[in-house]
Amino acid sequence: MKYLLLELNKEKYWLELDDERYANRQIILDECNKFHVSCMEDCLAEGIFNEADVEGNIINLAKQDFEDVWQSVLNEHKKQWKEIKQKYPVGVCVQGVNSYSYPQGTIVKGRNFIAIYTGDQPFYYNKCVQYKVKAYDDINMWLIVE
Repeated sequence: MKYLLLELNKEKYWLELDDERYANRQIILDECNKFHVSCMEDCLAEGIFNEADVEGNIINLAKQDFEDVWQSVLNEHKKQWKEIKQKYPVGVCVQGVNSYSYPQGTIVKGRNFIAIYTGDQPFYYNKCVQYKVKAYDDINMWLIVE
């Protein structure tokens, strides 16, 4: 994994890149000082991230520096995440809508949760789907469904 901070004009982008240089997690601080995180909304860099194609100042980060920012931004959602895990225990069926596709899998948005599906069913945008909760992704605050 590689961790970067990209400073571009009045915005900042923290990125976690895998070995193939695809973004797994991303944080954006926009020009209005509002944070956006890839686990809560569709704001993950698409395709292979090539530093040579990017304008702005790129700073290499230690993993812990990225994690500190990630945890800080998600801290306000910890209570809600705990409630979601209690409401949707492993084995229960949940319904949601295929919302977007990430390298990690299909993002399914429910009424009050976000889930990740990594199975073989094809992705159809805006399709209502039903899956069973298999586990939890505590880092991204996602239900893992099958």
